[in-house]
Amino acid sequence: MGPALLAFLPSLLKIGEKVIDRAIPDPEQAEKAKAEFIKHARELDASEISNFRDFVVAYEGTGDKVHPIIQILRGSVRPILTYFLAGTFVYGFANPNAISSETMTMLFQLNLLSLGFWFGERALRNLGLDISTLGKSKEKSQ
Repeated sequence: MGPALLAFLPSLLKIGEKVIDRAIPDPEQAEKAKAEFIKHARELDASEISNFRDFVVAYEGTGDKVHPIIQILRGSVRPILTYFLAGTFVYGFANPNAISSETMTMLFQLNLLSLGFWFGERALRNLGLDISTLGKSKEKSQ
């Protein structure tokens, strides 16, 4: 199971529980099978996350082993891209004849993506939606 599939783990657990309910008629045995299934899924989940983190560290290196110039470049790519997109959009807004309407629409959409990256989680949190707990609520409570 890859990292992208980890978000679907709660749905897969529900499907697995339904399959166990239908396959094992005895409720006591079904509960034991469900508990074993959930235990195995959690172990798999933890090992997949650990494997993915190990891969990223092996591929990119840890922060203390990377040259300071690379650290500066890594930290400045997103802000520079955001400034460029916002600046180009403001220039096109201030000079409507300089940039076509199709390009302005594209720049607007790219700015929405960029600003959503920077401020989206904060906005959702202010609305009372905590995205860090998605998919964890039911498994952690059991």
